[in-house]
Amino acid sequence: MNNEKKINELQAEINGLKIILRDNDYKTIKYAEGCISDSDFAIHKAKRAEYRAKINELEDELERLLNENE
Repeated sequence: MNNEKKINELQAEINGLKIILRDNDYKTIKYAEGCISDSDFAIHKAKRAEYRAKINELEDELERLLNENE
């Protein structure tokens, strides 16, 4: 797979994960407002941490590929 195609795929995956995070922000706000219990929010919080970790991993790989193309 050439770098340009891989870069596009990484950007698409990053954007998709960011959309998932943004679309679920309302649950975080409801938790902050006290409308969701700690136990109900725990799964959501863990999933968001997974998404952020994956985004960081993909962004590191993307940066590496972009630097190779310079």
